[in-house]
Amino acid sequence: MVRINPKSTSDDHSGSIDEMKKILSNQKALFINEPNIAWLKRKENLKKLGSIIKDHESDFINAISKDFGNRASEETIIAEMLVIQGGINHALKHTPKWMRTRKAPTALQFKPAYNRVIPQPLGVIGIMSPWNYPLQLAVMPLIGALGAGNRAMIKPSEYTPLFSKLLKKVLGKVFSEDEVYVALGGVDVATCFSSLHFDHLIFTGSTNVGRIVAKSAAANLVPCTLELGGKSPAIIDESANLKTAVARLTNAKLLNAGQTCVCADRFLVHSSIHDEFIKKFVDVASGLQAGPGLDKETNMGPVITSQAAESIHAKVLEAIEDGATCELGGNKLSSL
Repeated sequence: MVRINPKSTSDDHSGSIDEMKKILSNQKALFINEPNIAWLKRKENLKKLGSIIKDHESDFINAISKDFGNRASEETIIAEMLVIQGGINHALKHTPKWMRTRKAPTALQFKPAYNRVIPQPLGVIGIMSPWNYPLQLAVMPLIGALGAGNRAMIKPSEYTPLFSKLLKKVLGKVFSEDEVYVALGGVDVATCFSSLHFDHLIFTGSTNVGRIVAKSAAANLVPCTLELGGKSPAIIDESANLKTAVARLTNAKLLNAGQTCVCADRFLVHSSIHDEFIKKFVDVASGLQAGPGLDKETNMGPVITSQAAESIHAKVLEAIEDGATCELGGNKLSSL
């Protein structure tokens, strides 16, 4: 079920390194002049964000599908659009409470003084988002940044160039670049972006790149939030309802062609149901429609780059060489 998208990188630069530095300087200066945006303004920003994303839903679906080589619209709607709308609704409901000053314990030796926690915006937030869920993982941190009263700069992945251009265009309709800025470009732009003097930097992506980003930010003592890949085993014991388990695990594992940081990377199945589990899983996988073309709707698209496809292929071959049996739900790759 591996299909390769041949057009997944971009050298397009809409802004230079000097431009990013200028935007950051402007955003910081404006934040100093207005360091604590009132709730009504934050609320307006969140609603504008939600409305503009929803108004361009079909545009985002098409752009992301083309970047991937054909991703099902249902995947983008469920994993990106609905998540974003839910995040905005959650922020609208709870941010006023999060903004409140609250009491904090005071040690005996400091009394009659007292402590209070006063939530305050940080300033300018840098957001580096990946390609696998390009809209969701760029906008969800933006929701938090805007709700907390900050300004933001976003660097989307170069592997989704059509989406990235669209995101810049769409956000530019409701936010000035001094409020929300989108930087386009490749690795050189990302490298510079991670070295800027943000007040906080949010990165979502691989562990290897996360190390580089953290090191770059550390040079300027910029605090980071890193959301990195991990291990997510699924355990299926002998009491499991196999029909239910396989249906859920198939959806979780093969959503976005498996390109999800929290998808199950291994199944630990009780020996008594192992063979039946494999058969049912293959049967369900066989029913998925996968293809690289843009002329028809499918429910499983391709992996993002030829390098990613080659990596998957190499791991399959390595497992076979080590004695594993390869069960396929679709057509066998010719080299297996």
